[in-house]
Amino acid sequence: VAILAQERVPHLPLFFSGPLAMAAAQMERARERPLKRGLRLAGLAAAAGAACSATWGRGTASTAAASAAGTAFVSGEGGAVSDYGTAALAVGLSVFYALSWQRSKALGETEATTAEAAVTEGAKKPRIDSFDSLRFFLIFYIASGHFIATATSNAVLLRAASQINVVVGAFFVLSGYVAAYTTTELGQRMGSKRLDNSVEFAVTRIMGFWPLHLFVLVCFLPMFFWVDMSFNGAPVALWNGFLSVFLLQSWFPLSAEVWNAPTWFLSAFAFALFGLCYALRVLATLKKAELRKAMVFLTLVALVPRLSYSYDLKAWEIFEGTLSARTHPNYALFNALRFSPFAALLEVVMGAVACRLVMLDSGKPGENTGSSFPILLTLLSIIGLRAMGIIELNDMLVRSLAFIPLWCVFLMRIHRETVAKSAMLPRLLCSPRLLYMGGISFPIFIVHGPIGQLMYKKAVAMKVWGQVLANPQPHGVDWFFGVYWLAVILAAACLDKFFLQSKQVKEFSKNTGTAICKLIG
Repeated sequence: VAILAQERVPHLPLFFSGPLAMAAAQMERARERPLKRGLRLAGLAAAAGAACSATWGRGTASTAAASAAGTAFVSGEGGAVSDYGTAALAVGLSVFYALSWQRSKALGETEATTAEAAVTEGAKKPRIDSFDSLRFFLIFYIASGHFIATATSNAVLLRAASQINVVVGAFFVLSGYVAAYTTTELGQRMGSKRLDNSVEFAVTRIMGFWPLHLFVLVCFLPMFFWVDMSFNGAPVALWNGFLSVFLLQSWFPLSAEVWNAPTWFLSAFAFALFGLCYALRVLATLKKAELRKAMVFLTLVALVPRLSYSYDLKAWEIFEGTLSARTHPNYALFNALRFSPFAALLEVVMGAVACRLVMLDSGKPGENTGSSFPILLTLLSIIGLRAMGIIELNDMLVRSLAFIPLWCVFLMRIHRETVAKSAMLPRLLCSPRLLYMGGISFPIFIVHGPIGQLMYKKAVAMKVWGQVLANPQPHGVDWFFGVYWLAVILAAACLDKFFLQSKQVKEFSKNTGTAICKLIG
């Protein structure tokens, strides 16, 4: 976890492609003919050499090529690759974290002997438009994963799209990152006036998303209540409705996904907002060295319960995204872990810490951390290698040990690149169409669940359409899944234009938020 203790991070693919390639080479050595073996080992050596030169020479293109080469060789012949993939990942991460820890100490010593740079009073913060597009891609992945089983039965595709429990953590981190960016001062160790009132801080943000959440619940109320009452009875249905309306569902692990299931995220995030204000007041005053220590501490605290979950259930290698309540060894414990508002708070604060590390940049050479593209490639590689069964480690551990740390680094790099206007990836993310999709990403998140239930939930589909619309394909994705997404995007666009942009809705949010703040005090 030492990656979280510094903002200067060397290129990662060496430690992913190198160990994995060596593991694959050992497996193939006993199987292949001499000539074929020689060619493959030569290729692996070239890939490892390219990764080494990229790491020490800071070559982005060669880093990406090395990572791709390592992945290609690992996924070659030999079913025993999965026996080595997880171990290779662990070794690679350990080596990388050790090197990162050393560099972090060096940066801390440099900063201790260097005066902080003077910052112009009231320096204007540039808008980081890239984050809007990233928000859309995260929601697209999560929304697709919720219903992908209705469109394909291909094992690799299912595993590739079902790692929601890993990716959703990135949402919490991004939310904390943006909150810190908008409420703390650029280049100064102080918070803004927005942090003066913790109740107002949380309530105004909750009222930014609660009206749309409530509106969609009301629109689909007949479907939600009828299904719940049919299976659980009217009293339980009323209770579940109460939990959903007031965003309390994440506190009840076995009821967290009642009615509009994805909105458990809003429940956990609403709690995190009340704690975030207090955290930001402290984080805004910390130096970079102290922020790195805070990041390490937060990561360890988030990791411990996930380690205990894996140890107690002997569930180190399970793939939770494809398991149900009947096939999981302890679904209640798993739900308590993944829906935990306290875990959400930790990841939200991690995002805030990462943001503060960038906001305190002073132009020192050590702050030049390299390209965001290799980090993105590594994040995608982890998802892909897990989908192919090469890395076998449960969702919770992958999330804490690899995905969240790398995502924090990725956000920091994309932030710096967007401000510097020097890299291709931020420019691609800032294209007008992607920014529009980012603008309607929240309505997509809110409405994709109800529309998916209307189309794919058996009890509802039989009642409304007279047939089940799910049609899993063995070698691809059913065409009707595109119709589902078209309906979601159109509904989200309408909700954005006619509801979220409505003056009446904005007045309602403002007045209700003010009333709640006065009531709470």
